[in-house]
Amino acid sequence: MGPAEPSQLTEKQRFQLYVVSTAGPVPLLGEALAAGIGQWRNSPEEWGQGWGAYGQRYGSNLAYNAVRQTITYGTSVVFREDNRYFASQKHGFWPRTGYAVLSTVTARNPDGHRTFSVSSVTGVLSGSAISSMWGPPSWKGVGNIGKNAGISFAATAGFNLVREFLSDVLHRPAK
Repeated sequence: MGPAEPSQLTEKQRFQLYVVSTAGPVPLLGEALAAGIGQWRNSPEEWGQGWGAYGQRYGSNLAYNAVRQTITYGTSVVFREDNRYFASQKHGFWPRTGYAVLSTVTARNPDGHRTFSVSSVTGVLSGSAISSMWGPPSWKGVGNIGKNAGISFAATAGFNLVREFLSDVLHRPAK
């Protein structure tokens, strides 16, 4: 994890990012999509099918995201971490892929160096544990909390990959 430009994230910007990450269009649509996938997979089974069940899934996803983002935000203030995604300066598919995936658990400190992100990891793990409290019995237990955290890390890694490579796809010259 090497040096970069200093992180110039102000507290006002940090709070604005928190609000957008919690209640902006991307999380609202993303959680709606995730609820649709849960509905399709009938997960959790206890919630059944139908609009009411979809609403439970969507509400649970929104609540999980709010808990996760709130804990991440608060912890990032304490540890002075900048969890924004910064595009890689690397070249080649695999180096950029590694960078995007590693960015799931890294942040920038005020000097611009990438470091382990206590706030991101704490947010995901705490959000997964706390959301098990309102979930059905099949969501209880350390194994399910770990599974949910793993899904969150994987989804974040996937989103980082989109952010890393989308501009290449959109700006590819026509043949």
